[in-house]
Amino acid sequence: MTKKQDFLYVVLAIAVVLVLALVIKPAATGELPGLWGAGEPEPAVTPAWTPTIPPATTVPTPTPVPTWDGKPREIGFVDPGTYQIPTEKNRLNMTVPPAGTAPGVTRWVTYATIDGQWSGTTGIVRVPFPMWRLDYSDITTTNDEIPFFNCQVMDAEDPNRFVRVVTLNFADFLGVKDEPELKKGRWVSTFYEGYHDYYFVINTRRIGSYSLKIQVPEEYVGT
Repeated sequence: MTKKQDFLYVVLAIAVVLVLALVIKPAATGELPGLWGAGEPEPAVTPAWTPTIPPATTVPTPTPVPTWDGKPREIGFVDPGTYQIPTEKNRLNMTVPPAGTAPGVTRWVTYATIDGQWSGTTGIVRVPFPMWRLDYSDITTTNDEIPFFNCQVMDAEDPNRFVRVVTLNFADFLGVKDEPELKKGRWVSTFYEGYHDYYFVINTRRIGSYSLKIQVPEEYVGT
């Protein structure tokens, strides 16, 4: 009987030691208790990759183009040397092309004017429309025998390019002397190129005054 009790005491002592070793001590140190030793450490969780969205590029705001208010603009004169134009009077003399108007155009309005009497070279004017015309019907003479008027429409981006040349001599003035209304329909020249910069070289002889008008279709007003 005594041996049996001693055996029970030994078993209880071993159980107490196991409980202390496997339960009480790990709990006190923060470790998980287990009968079969510490388990494998939990794998570290790597957060999913999140792509970085680049900041949106700011689109520059375009500068608004001012609309035309319908009032004629006056084109002044400048030193011919501005465009490296030779001073000699050897000028091209080209035939005036026939006047014309585009289908559907019912009324032309004046966009800019060139007023003067003497020869000269104007400043640059931009025509911001696809079509325009030059009205040179308002010209007076001081001598009916030898009047002369010459207007060269120049490309401001290429001073060597003559866009068009208008020339009026004695025969032209004589033909409309008694019929001034003919000038209204004949002394105009239409240009089917636009959105461009131009300047004008004018040569006169025995001219009292001239008022050239750059005109555009009325429908362009306010655009």
